[in-house]
Amino acid sequence: MSGFHDPARFPFTARLSAQFEELACEARALERSDFVESPDSLTTVRGRYDERGWRYFALLGTGADPERAARRCPRILRACSAVPGLVNAGLSLFLPGTHLYPHCGELSGVLRCHLPLIVPAGDVGLLVGGELRRWREGECLVFDDRVEHEAWNHAETARVVLIVSFEPR
Repeated sequence: MSGFHDPARFPFTARLSAQFEELACEARALERSDFVESPDSLTTVRGRYDERGWRYFALLGTGADPERAARRCPRILRACSAVPGLVNAGLSLFLPGTHLYPHCGELSGVLRCHLPLIVPAGDVGLLVGGELRRWREGECLVFDDRVEHEAWNHAETARVVLIVSFEPR
């Protein structure tokens, strides 16, 4: 069973994609220290099992610092705030060699939208319900994270994705 949904069903995805260049510019201006290590123990960095490779910058929702988010990412924050049914939003950074192992989310009635902002060349992907998708800069992916999924960045540089969780209407 695939957990992917057609992004065209959600008009906000076209608006996010249309803003890709300016949002990616803000993401590129961030430093690794702007992201906190994800508390999720489902990741490793290839060859370095003492380091988790998933970093996160909370923009809206649990763990977010609204003043810091507004200062560091005003355009991204504004774009996320316009998403109908918004639950939370943040920037997900995968260090090179990171693998997020298969897992299922817990939020019923909520979908996830990924807007890839920085995608390196190489083996970088998202597998949801057995269906593989590759992130392409500026192209939204929407999926139900209650369906088993995994993600990885086996490329040589970092990958950054804007993640927006929302209640579909």
